[in-house]
Amino acid sequence: MGSFTMDEEFTLCSSCGKQVPRYQFCIYCGYNLLKDRGRTPQANEEERPTFEPPMPTTSFVPEDTNFSRPLAEGIMPPFPMAPFMEPSGDARDTQVRRELLKYQIWKVKLCGIFSERGMPTRVFTNIWEGYGDEVTRLQRKIEESLRARKTSYEDKKAELENAKLKIDELRVRVAIGEISESDLLIRTPSIRADVESLEREVSRLDEQLREEETKHSGGSPREMFEHEQSARAFVSKIDGLIAEGKISMELGRRLEVEMEEIREYFSSMVGDQGEQDLRNEFDTLEVRYKVGEITLAELESLKREIVTKLERHWAN
Repeated sequence: MGSFTMDEEFTLCSSCGKQVPRYQFCIYCGYNLLKDRGRTPQANEEERPTFEPPMPTTSFVPEDTNFSRPLAEGIMPPFPMAPFMEPSGDARDTQVRRELLKYQIWKVKLCGIFSERGMPTRVFTNIWEGYGDEVTRLQRKIEESLRARKTSYEDKKAELENAKLKIDELRVRVAIGEISESDLLIRTPSIRADVESLEREVSRLDEQLREEETKHSGGSPREMFEHEQSARAFVSKIDGLIAEGKISMELGRRLEVEMEEIREYFSSMVGDQGEQDLRNEFDTLEVRYKVGEITLAELESLKREIVTKLERHWAN
């Protein structure tokens, strides 16, 4: 085996793991060292140096997680979110009635545009039927709400009657000897308290029910009267629209029925008895004209007089 000097280049044999001169073959095991050219030689497991991780010089101190302490000065808490509030039953009913009023007004305006300015009949019927569907839906919701209130009222009323009977039952049980007078005296105050509470609840529900049955949709009496008169005016033009061929006889008769319902809807929204009396005079004039008691000119003149009275009534 030849000798080698210290100034010769050395490499690590990947076969035996020893340092050897950078010849073609390993001087110890004969491995072809040219195969390792361009590849980083790997040392044996026992010869590979190991490195210990440095020890920390300081210890980690966790942050304070006591959330009950007040926030540091200058740090603002998150902006509070307002909780979502479901509208009350009264608010929902009011909203539904306003929606109903809106569609009823739109139906009257649609008829006015159709009779005065004209539009394709198909366009008129499409819009009319769409409004009618919404009116039916909203009226159904109002009826359901009213029915629920009536049911609640009747249930509480029955509960009140049963509570009142309990005292009479106790007196009978005392007479029979089932319970003593002292038992009657002990039980009576709580029963009377229940009766008084139920009486207040029944009174409240009764008042709400009466208000619900006569509740209006928020329009002023003057506005309701004007819409009523617009509906009445369109009904009087239906026969002319049929004669002109703008609408069919079937559609005309259906419009008469539905517009009369709308007119009654607006007529029901009266301010007080004085206004109701004047509106009744309007209806009476229509009947007198239809039976031939008064002429058209007289009808219009008397109507103007009633309108003048209504204007004075609303101004007071």
